[in-house]
Amino acid sequence: MRYFFIRAVTKSLTIALGLSVFTVTGYLLYLLLKKEEDDLSDVYVHTSKFKTLEMRVPKDVVRSLIGRNGSNIKLLQEQSSTRIGFKDREGVDEKICVIRGSVENCYLAQNLIQEFINNQPVLENEDISVPVGCIRKIIGRNGDKINEIRGLSGAKLTVCEDDKGLTSKRISIKGTRNQINVARSLVEDVILECQHSQRIIEDSLSKREPRCPSKSPEIVKRIEVPKVESMSPVPGQPETPFEVYVSAMEDPSRFWLQIVGPKATKLDCLVEEMTEYYNNVDNRSQHSLDDINKGDLVAAVFQYDSKWYRAEILDVKYKGEEKMAELYYVDYGDTDNVPCKDLFELRTDFLRLHFQAIECYLARIEPVGESWSEEAIDQFEEWTHVAQWKKLSARINGYSVKEKMRAKREGSPIPGVDLFNVSDNQDVDIAEELVKAGHAVFKKGSDLRSASRTTSTSNISVASST
Repeated sequence: MRYFFIRAVTKSLTIALGLSVFTVTGYLLYLLLKKEEDDLSDVYVHTSKFKTLEMRVPKDVVRSLIGRNGSNIKLLQEQSSTRIGFKDREGVDEKICVIRGSVENCYLAQNLIQEFINNQPVLENEDISVPVGCIRKIIGRNGDKINEIRGLSGAKLTVCEDDKGLTSKRISIKGTRNQINVARSLVEDVILECQHSQRIIEDSLSKREPRCPSKSPEIVKRIEVPKVESMSPVPGQPETPFEVYVSAMEDPSRFWLQIVGPKATKLDCLVEEMTEYYNNVDNRSQHSLDDINKGDLVAAVFQYDSKWYRAEILDVKYKGEEKMAELYYVDYGDTDNVPCKDLFELRTDFLRLHFQAIECYLARIEPVGESWSEEAIDQFEEWTHVAQWKKLSARINGYSVKEKMRAKREGSPIPGVDLFNVSDNQDVDIAEELVKAGHAVFKKGSDLRSASRTTSTSNISVASST
């Protein structure tokens, strides 16, 4: 009986304990599943709060907003725990700033960026007018000068290309008021320096003496033409006029020009230096020549002014027993015959300057008949003030390949030019006047438009020295 009682109790306890273990195990499983569900719920909530936000930023602010090597934008990303980038969108002038992160962080980054934009200094635009002749100085070689002005002032400078036909050009300056003031001051300094240099050149060239007597020292008849408005097209354009001297001539189809400018002043200095050097007997003895050949460069005196010049030997002949050389003066274009004993070796440093004489022909016209008449040549010499150092205005109007005066050195094609006498507020087209006088006719197919042009204070290089 006791045995059956104990067994019954043991069985009841076993069943009770079994139920309890099952219950506990079920409860623990419930808690585990509930935790996983809560974890999934947290992930879902977190993911639902991620946001991509876009805002517009003015393009001129983007560079500052990013900062050097991205320093500013990196700081904003750290402060807001977001990722920030930029993109363009068609039809939108501003840059699109893309912010990625949680909702709260995106709005924080947006506020920080907007605050940065609001704190940017106010940018202004101002235009200043600059004489055409000073533009090249302001730009500098390869843009060095204008980049220097940009760096010193912090302003953006742009040379406007929409002012063709004017005596001045427009430079647009963009920046803060202080940056604009600094940039304008630097530009004005360059203008003053340029104008000062131009005055020095003018003063130097005004002292030039005639290289040889003029056949017509006084103009017999003044040509009356209507006054025109002075215009100076943009340098570098095909229509650009430039100031010249006619230094020598044979006829209207063959003459030589010098460009008025700094190189003409350097040439005057070179001639004075050579004259002082070769006038010394001892110096000449050090540069005597035993052998003289066609094509040699020599130092030679010019009989009309007793100054020394650079010359090239075109030919060597005997006149009786004396050996004579036909010379071409490479800086002026004229020729002369000089005894070979009076020629000397050209000191090397006297070759530092390019040859200044540019052989040209008068464009658009040709002589009446097979050659130019003496009257036409005399009239051309009078109107162009050959070797009298009076300025004319010239404009390139085509090129031609012709046999050149120079012996050994070949150069670029010979430029055809239009010449204008612009003294006394006149604007006289030399070619047209020769036609009116019956000395010339227009070539077939030539440009018969009004070729009137005024001179420009900004010269351009029209031929490379060879």
